[in-house]
Amino acid sequence: MTDKNAERSAGIPALDTSEGELLRKLVCLFGGHSFSEQGWERVGDLRRTGAERKISFIRLRQGGWIQAVKKSWGERLYYIPVDQLLRILPAYFTPVPQPLSPAGLEIRCESGPGLALDLLHALAFAAEQGLPLTAKGTVHKKSLQRLQDIIFLQEEHIKPLALQYAYQEAYGSASAVILDLLLCMGLLSKTATSMPVNCDRLRTWLSLTEQEMNRLLLRTVIERYGQSAADTQLFRYFLCMPAMEQGVWYDMTSILQWMTAEGITCEEGAGRACTAWLYALAGFGWGDVAVDQEGNPAFRWTLDPDSLLFGPQETSGMEHEHLYVQPDFDIICPPGVPYIRRWKLLAIADLVQCDRVSVYRLSKSSAARAVENGLDTAEILNFLAESSAADIPGHVTAALRKWGKELGRTRFDEVLLLSCAGEEEGNAIAAHPQLGDEAERIGPKHFIVKASNTSRLRKLLEGMGLAPLKAMGSRDSEPSEYPLLHDVEGRMENATLLDERLYENQGMVYSGRNVHFFEPDHDIPAPISLFPGYERVPSRWLQDYRSYHASTAQNIVEQAQSWQTRVLLQHKGRTAEFAPLSIGSGPWRAEGILHDLETGRLEQLELCAEDLRELKLLLPAFE
Repeated sequence: MTDKNAERSAGIPALDTSEGELLRKLVCLFGGHSFSEQGWERVGDLRRTGAERKISFIRLRQGGWIQAVKKSWGERLYYIPVDQLLRILPAYFTPVPQPLSPAGLEIRCESGPGLALDLLHALAFAAEQGLPLTAKGTVHKKSLQRLQDIIFLQEEHIKPLALQYAYQEAYGSASAVILDLLLCMGLLSKTATSMPVNCDRLRTWLSLTEQEMNRLLLRTVIERYGQSAADTQLFRYFLCMPAMEQGVWYDMTSILQWMTAEGITCEEGAGRACTAWLYALAGFGWGDVAVDQEGNPAFRWTLDPDSLLFGPQETSGMEHEHLYVQPDFDIICPPGVPYIRRWKLLAIADLVQCDRVSVYRLSKSSAARAVENGLDTAEILNFLAESSAADIPGHVTAALRKWGKELGRTRFDEVLLLSCAGEEEGNAIAAHPQLGDEAERIGPKHFIVKASNTSRLRKLLEGMGLAPLKAMGSRDSEPSEYPLLHDVEGRMENATLLDERLYENQGMVYSGRNVHFFEPDHDIPAPISLFPGYERVPSRWLQDYRSYHASTAQNIVEQAQSWQTRVLLQHKGRTAEFAPLSIGSGPWRAEGILHDLETGRLEQLELCAEDLRELKLLLPAFE
């Protein structure tokens, strides 16, 4: 085991322990989904008694490997937390994918530029154009279409997942995923009339590196957008494990076959669901999809998923790649350019090509847009000079300066018109010593008033005995400004985004996860509670292996059955342990599991009273 794997496995119950065996079976059956008391108690194992399994379950709860919630009517649900699942899987499972030669493959879907870029472009669109809502609470159709036009993620990537989400009749599946992510990550909020950008949250998000963004996004999409069955959830995680090397093609049917061999039941339709997930990964920009000559799906990662999903939660250093301003006014944006820099670039230039290396174009209209958003041409030049790897071509600088003389020199202001009943009132207002620049007289009876000054001017007029009417005939809204244009690049302190369980937050898509809606249950029963009446049982039953009267022997066996434990006995001259499952009468007898301690053999059989005379009641260690 490598040092890296040893660090990951530290503290995880070993597979050769009762706790480790049970935990592995629970993972195979339920993955990270919730299960009931009755559900996990059906996990059978002839070598372990019910009492042993229950004590192991309690220890797993005590160790935090299993957590519980309580429904309003008291029923408990159990689940393995995602953080723990990410530690358990590499320790208990080693997928054996079959590598493939690229020569025999037909590409079906190539990797996109990346989900982080799609979110960036969607946020820039929301900040500049807005996302107004209809009376039904959906984004206006025109805005939705323009949003879809600027993102790479398409229906072909997401529709096969058959997601369920709010307003399904209004949104395509790709748009729903983008909006869902922005909402559950807190980058957008929702009001009665629009979905505005959350500037504080945006600032934190843009301070992350692309690797940190992908780490957060990969964990979130795995939990939100795959089918909720345990087998397909585990497939999504196994696909990210160290055996799946970046840049290598693998046969996906080999993963499903390996899962079956490991004891993970793959339901009918699992193959289709897993193939659908591969297309989603390609749309997210993380891999390529192909088929072999038999039509079996193949997949190749374009990044290292293991380091993102299972690697240590370390904070990456700042990205320092620069932009390249070309003589034809194109701006080349390679990987490694900080996202806050990309954000500002979107405010001053038009996106021409979105790929690993993206291309933007500076024009007079894009510069006009930047000026409208609060950035003058001198600030545009400063930004380009600071962000570029080389000097800006002279004629590009000259063009920007020329545009600066033409843009933003005049504007329409939305103001209020103060109207007086006559010229006498107008003269009185104009002569007031405290009027200052609260209002500008433009005629005998009229003044221009800025909307922001109305409150102060209203009080002044009331003091003059000229209180204005409350009803106004114009709007007083302030123009919105593209956020973070003047923010300084750098790491955000206390950026807790990487530690958040964003997949639990409410968005638009119904993820099937429900445990976070219920009250956490931290009440873990003491192991002694599994053995009611323990203090009343004669100590010799537990301490001495001896011969008992038939009625006493029957009481001991009945106690073992009640506590779901074993008795020690001799069977055919060999030492054995017997776990009674049922007890009959007339004459009394017991059916159960006999474990021959000398041969290790397990068998289910019926023992008569003669076989059950010399006994010792056995309890698993529980202190």
